[in-house]
Amino acid sequence: MIKAVEIIRSEPERQERLWANTRRMMRELTALGFDIGHTETPVIPILIGPMEKTFRIWREVFDAGVFTNPVVPPAVPEGRCCLRTSYMATHTDEQLDFVLEQLERVGKKYGVLGHGIEVA
Repeated sequence: MIKAVEIIRSEPERQERLWANTRRMMRELTALGFDIGHTETPVIPILIGPMEKTFRIWREVFDAGVFTNPVVPPAVPEGRCCLRTSYMATHTDEQLDFVLEQLERVGKKYGVLGHGIEVA
């Protein structure tokens, strides 16, 4: 734990990069039409709605090489399922581009872009 604090203090560029990646993903996910709610952290939810659709999208992006966590009841209310995405300072622009491409492709396929969350 002490080493982590030392790194935070001695390498402020890591925090700057983390927040740059976070702002970029918030901006780009929203621009694509995903509903990310009112998040303010590097853990960005993508609201999907029905559990079955959430798991289908989760599996398809996972199979494409993108790791997310499905969040389903009882962690969220029925019909408010989401995918939890998390970003780090060490993610490259190329990796973030890949994530956005895969999410956009699958989001279009399942009709979750620009419509807000679907109520089950």
